[in-house]
Amino acid sequence: MQRIHGMGKTRTKTIAKSSNDRRTAVEQLLRITHDGAYRSLIDRGTGPRVVALVSTVTRWRRYLSFLLHHFRRKNHQRLQPELEQLLLLGIAEIILLHAPPYAVVNETVNLARSMRLHTGLTNGVLRSVVRARDRLPEPDTGNSIRDLSIRWSHPTWLTRRYVQRFGRDEALRLLQCNNMPPTYSIRVCRTRANVQELLDELNSKGVALHASPSLEDYFTVDSLGPLIRQGYMDRGQCAVHDESAGLIVKLLNPKPGETILDACAAPGGKATAIACRMRGTGKLNAWDIHASRLQKLRDSARVQGLENIHTIETSLLVGPDMQADRVLLDVPCSGTGVLSKRADLRWRRSEDDMVKLAELQDQLLDAAADRLRPGGLLVYSTCSIEPEENESRISAFLERRTNFTLENAGELLSPAFVNSTGYMVTLQHQHNMDGAFAARLRRQA
Repeated sequence: MQRIHGMGKTRTKTIAKSSNDRRTAVEQLLRITHDGAYRSLIDRGTGPRVVALVSTVTRWRRYLSFLLHHFRRKNHQRLQPELEQLLLLGIAEIILLHAPPYAVVNETVNLARSMRLHTGLTNGVLRSVVRARDRLPEPDTGNSIRDLSIRWSHPTWLTRRYVQRFGRDEALRLLQCNNMPPTYSIRVCRTRANVQELLDELNSKGVALHASPSLEDYFTVDSLGPLIRQGYMDRGQCAVHDESAGLIVKLLNPKPGETILDACAAPGGKATAIACRMRGTGKLNAWDIHASRLQKLRDSARVQGLENIHTIETSLLVGPDMQADRVLLDVPCSGTGVLSKRADLRWRRSEDDMVKLAELQDQLLDAAADRLRPGGLLVYSTCSIEPEENESRISAFLERRTNFTLENAGELLSPAFVNSTGYMVTLQHQHNMDGAFAARLRRQA
């Protein structure tokens, strides 16, 4: 630990905390890159600064690696994994997080020394970055798609898809949106809170909330921290739930007294929102194959005072027979609509995944259809923005199942969220919420 003369104990503690946060961030980044850990799992038990550091490096990894390679110049010796993560972290703090540059250099070099890493290389690279931070190099591989992918830190295959689909300018906006720190929205749980009273209380405490223009009881927040620290989540007064997910529940339009199946329910954001709209009546069957995630659903239902949710640890493909009034099928998918929140996900997907996921999605659609009563409603949804997982799956389903018809989502949702075919579509760079898709399918009587 370094003491800055004349600054006293406060400065010493600050440096110690910074070093500890950086060391923890390096350890977490090693788990992600080398051990296959998920960033969402790593967040548990770490402070907000560590989360910000890890998220930023994970999200911007490709661009940061490009800068690191550039500023190492002729030094092509293979880096120790710990040193590589530490350098990426230092570059991210200087370039992306706009931390005081020379403080970052000094503290990172000190940490490198304590970790027995190459301090000369650390110092040289980071000082070069500081000197060039107002005139950073741009990728120039001779391939415009690859250059765009490097600069905005996405896989080339995904960037190519978006340029072909949206055009370069809109694709750029989408890539930039995926790299922004995520925004969060909450749903006020009416079983535990009066909306206006809760808003008045939060406003009196200086918590900034902004009402959703599309969904009652939904609000965007500048930070989840105050709500978590002051126990509003633990008391079940509100729950984190993206507006796109709220729109899917609105499209399902659950009614009190009905029998509803949420077929891939965990961790339970949509299930609890559905149960709340049922006003504690009827029966919501919540199925999922993941026991730990299903326990989260039970915990959420308990704190929100929802007693009409009945959970089963099972796959929809082998679960019990039933005849539901409505079925929500929120299928496993590529997750390309939530890349800002799942910083690691872009590096875990490949184009081949679309084929495998489509096969599973078709199987789940057929299984869901078999558990719907005549005249009942099936809502298929994803947090993907890929046509192969969305429109293509519904077209194939309607060809197989001629006793189902597509209902226009515009009957329940604003035209801003409905495309020309009648599907619900949200795009993160257009709607300021997660990217999502949903289709409303009616079984004929």
